[in-house]
Amino acid sequence: EYEDVFRVDDNILFCNYCNVSVEWKRKSVVDNHCNSQKHISNIKSCEEKSNKTQQLTLSSTQAADESKKQLIEDLIEAFAIVNSLLPFLKKHIKNGGSILKAPTLRQIYLPDVFDRHYQSLSVVNTLFCYRNETKLVSVDFLERVNNTTMGQVLTTILTHFNISFNLPRLFLSDSAAYMKKCHREVLSPLMPQLIHVPCCAHIINLIGDTWRTLPQFRILKDFLDKVKEVFVNSPSRRGRYLAYLKMHGIFSPCKIPLYNKTRWNSWFRMIIYAKNHIIYWLNFFKEEFNDDKKHNTLAAINSCLQNEQELGIITIYLNFISSYANEFIQDLDFFQQLKKPVFPLVELRLQHLTAYIESYRNSTDFGPSLENLITQYRFDINEFYAIFRMAFEVAYNKFIAHIPNHPSRPLFNACQVFNPKYIYAGDLLRKNIRQYSVIKEFTNPSDDLLQEWGIYCGLENEFLGEIELDQYWLNKMTQLPILSNIALDYIWLPISSCSVERSFSMYNSLLDNDRQNLSKDSLKRLSMMYFNGRRI
Repeated sequence: EYEDVFRVDDNILFCNYCNVSVEWKRKSVVDNHCNSQKHISNIKSCEEKSNKTQQLTLSSTQAADESKKQLIEDLIEAFAIVNSLLPFLKKHIKNGGSILKAPTLRQIYLPDVFDRHYQSLSVVNTLFCYRNETKLVSVDFLERVNNTTMGQVLTTILTHFNISFNLPRLFLSDSAAYMKKCHREVLSPLMPQLIHVPCCAHIINLIGDTWRTLPQFRILKDFLDKVKEVFVNSPSRRGRYLAYLKMHGIFSPCKIPLYNKTRWNSWFRMIIYAKNHIIYWLNFFKEEFNDDKKHNTLAAINSCLQNEQELGIITIYLNFISSYANEFIQDLDFFQQLKKPVFPLVELRLQHLTAYIESYRNSTDFGPSLENLITQYRFDINEFYAIFRMAFEVAYNKFIAHIPNHPSRPLFNACQVFNPKYIYAGDLLRKNIRQYSVIKEFTNPSDDLLQEWGIYCGLENEFLGEIELDQYWLNKMTQLPILSNIALDYIWLPISSCSVERSFSMYNSLLDNDRQNLSKDSLKRLSMMYFNGRRI
């Protein structure tokens, strides 16, 4: 009757729930125990505990598996760096029996541990530039990147190549604070002549990017993000779109240039494309939505295009940015040039950009075309003009933060002298060689150099036209050998770190599926050979 309630041990009857002995000779005593409140309460407690244990079994098992995996991965990492075994043992000694055999560790756990370690490393590519030659000379993997480690890398490279610290002229990098500190506290004391050039292309990109992130343009940004999403994820839709354009009179349609944050100017190029093609988007996206009404992104795009007010705002912004971002686009394209000697032209570019941004910060006129468009959609012209001025204001603030105090501004200004048009179009003050003393060779010019300088400043009757600076100075090598050599060194100075960006982009080519096990030394060699012209 009470099969699961009692057990017999050495001829004594025990209650399984109460864990007490019960007199068994009289049934009434047994019945009374089973009906007691304490016994009933003990049964209920045991059942609740059993249910809770069953519910926790799955999650406990999963947690145990995760703990085991963490243990094994930490062990692999500990073995890889021997001096960290003590923290490992303190943390994991309880589960020491979970360690698997060596083949399993190597095949399953080691790749994950290595990937995490590899991703934590920072890759530093160092390039040497001389005139029109640029070479990747070193690829280094750093666990910590700061002004000290960067300085150590660069000085080690110069020493390795037996390059005197008196020779380097320019240190070009991004605008990171630790790079500025590296130049100021590590490199400059060793190489006083070294001038730091924070990448101008990066800076111009930052200035233009203020428009992409402007809160007032958020409706346009979100709209274009959705357009990008539906095209990126559907090659068939891209095909239907091109077919749609052909059906509506565009016989050689271009693919939509989708924005990519790592591709400078790509957002502006998508803006310009959208401005010219949005009239086709209304019906195209309406048809796409009708064919797939459960597609949330298509629904949002179609809703925006069918809403006259939202469409009007987007159209106005597209026209404004298409018209007024051209200066940013052209300047960024200029600073990304790699094959032309344009260093003497940088200062003039920056002066024009300064004037352009400042002139529209307080402008009350953005042209009849925009004014008519705003009126057509029945909006307040003054409200939109205030937004346009704000766009130029945020661009100006970013410009002011980087350009006026750019550490290379004096060199940019001085190197204009190697553009003969600058010399010939100016007054006598421009012909004073002493005011260009930031150019090291002009600090204490020799008599021969002064003689050549006088000849150069007197060549006012030359027909210059559209002249390439390198060709001009190569042609002057016989007449002005000293000055020409100096000029050729300076006109080819780099103005951006685009070559560095290109060297990083080659990792995708190197690290394809059949090259996943490259050592760091192999990766260094392949990167340098690939960038420097030898294809693998």
